[in-house]
Amino acid sequence: MSRALLVLNTNVFKRSKPNFAHIRCSSTITGVSPRIFPTTGFTTIPASKKFEEERWAWYKPQSFYPVRIGDVLHSKYQVLYKLGYGTTATSWLCRDLHRDAYVCMKSMVCNHPSAKREVKAYKAIKKAEKTTKLYGVKRRDFIRRALDHFQLRISNRKYQFLIHEPLGMSLSDICKIEGGRVPIDFVKEVTFKLPLGLETIHEAEVIHADIKESNILFHMQDETMFKEAEEREFEHPSKRKITDETFGSKRGLVLCDFGEARTGKDEYVEHVQPAPYRAPEVFLYLPWTKAIDIGTWLHEHLFPPQGEDELTRDTNQLARMVALLGPPPEALLADSGPRALEFFNEDGSPKGDVPNDTLESLLASSLDSEHEDDDRKMTTEESEMFLAFIRRALTWDDVKRPSASELFADPWVLDSIVGKSSPSQS
Repeated sequence: MSRALLVLNTNVFKRSKPNFAHIRCSSTITGVSPRIFPTTGFTTIPASKKFEEERWAWYKPQSFYPVRIGDVLHSKYQVLYKLGYGTTATSWLCRDLHRDAYVCMKSMVCNHPSAKREVKAYKAIKKAEKTTKLYGVKRRDFIRRALDHFQLRISNRKYQFLIHEPLGMSLSDICKIEGGRVPIDFVKEVTFKLPLGLETIHEAEVIHADIKESNILFHMQDETMFKEAEEREFEHPSKRKITDETFGSKRGLVLCDFGEARTGKDEYVEHVQPAPYRAPEVFLYLPWTKAIDIGTWLHEHLFPPQGEDELTRDTNQLARMVALLGPPPEALLADSGPRALEFFNEDGSPKGDVPNDTLESLLASSLDSEHEDDDRKMTTEESEMFLAFIRRALTWDDVKRPSASELFADPWVLDSIVGKSSPSQS
């Protein structure tokens, strides 16, 4: 789950009275004192009204820990503001009272598999962290790090919490703001930095398995927005439901959300990745590796979902992949067996309608502009390198798909980031 901090949530769930039950007084604790937030002056939501995460069909009050504004959890994190919610967690802006610093707290659904996967992934990444620099930057800087992890219990229920640095907009948010057309240098920066993060997690034997634009976030330039949000909540409390429950660079990129990550093995057979981000081998029920993380952030623009049901959408996406990337290798379909016949005829032709689009036509359409000095234009040479990059990253055969380290050494990336010289490690 991820949500841009620039779209701060004005609604908060649970009672308003601060709960300091989790504070254990100690003379060793230093820092700032918790603020006392208002207990009146907010709009009350009727108890019968479904609100935010309560709308999930599977929702039960016990699913989520009852986080409340003003609470101090784990003796140090005071809850300031609700940032968002998803199917597996809620997200909160907090203050680390020991360091007097803003942090993002992720409160995960009780006993959900994604919580266990995410905690396991972060432990593996931390254990394998290296300080090796490439092109003057640390690879680990492009992974959202877990600053802390703790558990809270209510009766026999155990709730997991992760503490992160608060971040800003996602790549998805930026693309929407820019109308789907971002500057070419920005595209190159993303395609350079994301593989740096991928190489870090892959060396830790972690496969993300859910890379998409909404899981790629960017650092904030300053904390002004967080301070303003805190003061707004203090002066104008957001509406809430009262219940009886007692429960670097200005565009620095960070890969987030490891709830679907798989850790510790080279190969898996589970069905992962939502369409349109699914790799060919996952579609075809073939064993998959860390190669499924390569290139999936390009899928949303190239393979928009089309169809009313899953089979139709999958059939159409594979047909579109044929249009843009050419037909799949015969060996790939043969290895898939009966599963491949759901999408392809016996002669290897797709059952879905193959559109007339090509990578060249899509690129030409996206670069079309009335402004001659538009920073979203490419030279012919840049266009050729970019298309070659896409074809490398999205190849049907995962064995031929480049690794993360090979991808960030691609000529398209190096042309603008480090020049045309070969990469070197230090």
